[in-house]
Amino acid sequence: MGQNDNHNTVTAIHRAIDVMEFISSSQRELSFSEIMDNVDIPRQSLIRILNTLCIRGFLDKSSRRGLYRIGLKFLYLGHGLPDKFELRTAAWKSMKALSQKTGKTIELSSLDRDQLILLEQIRGTEEISLYSRVGSVIPYLHAVSVGKVYLALMDPDKRRRVLKKIGLPAMTQHTITDMARLEQEIQETQARGYGFEDQELREGVRRVAAPVFNSTGKHVGCIGLSAAVFSFELDDLDTYGRMVREAAEKTSAELGYVSNP
Repeated sequence: MGQNDNHNTVTAIHRAIDVMEFISSSQRELSFSEIMDNVDIPRQSLIRILNTLCIRGFLDKSSRRGLYRIGLKFLYLGHGLPDKFELRTAAWKSMKALSQKTGKTIELSSLDRDQLILLEQIRGTEEISLYSRVGSVIPYLHAVSVGKVYLALMDPDKRRRVLKKIGLPAMTQHTITDMARLEQEIQETQARGYGFEDQELREGVRRVAAPVFNSTGKHVGCIGLSAAVFSFELDDLDTYGRMVREAAEKTSAELGYVSNP
């Protein structure tokens, strides 16, 4: 007897789970026809299931290409991160404003188990993103502006342990792979109040990121800006860094954080 033949089960739920399992097993976004070809579900039923899962946040659908991917709610449930809902809600207004002012890609990231997670993204006109999709993770803190912020706010002993565990692999020819140089970069991040990344994760891309704190003063995430080098010159660093820092400060205030005078 198949699982859908059991009178004590609900066929629609089985089908929805089949869809989520298939999409989550893929390393890329999937078209409707690809999903249709790989799940045993009638076309109209599949359309309703996909629409429902998108509305509830378990799937995301690209508005430009119509491709499906696992949604942020699925990530939250899987990682046990319900507090990230509050972070996203608090950050959204500032992210939208920053996106409209700059036209750049704006991102909200957090850290879980020493891995960076992209929680939300507003893509800029250049179609540049920090990760392949929302929910993606990257373990290399030294190669991204967000990671440098986390490292700068860590206790020095913990930072050494984390970096020893993860290492400093080269992602591009610009990646910092020397511990002494990275420590200098971390000190600069602390002094500026934001992290900077110059083509260290991806050739041709620069990023800045600033920390977000909750009501208890805990660092819970980062707001970042990314752009191609031809539209983010080094002379723009202070301007974009200040804008990102202000957006992060507004988000922190939304979460109830009160900075010391």
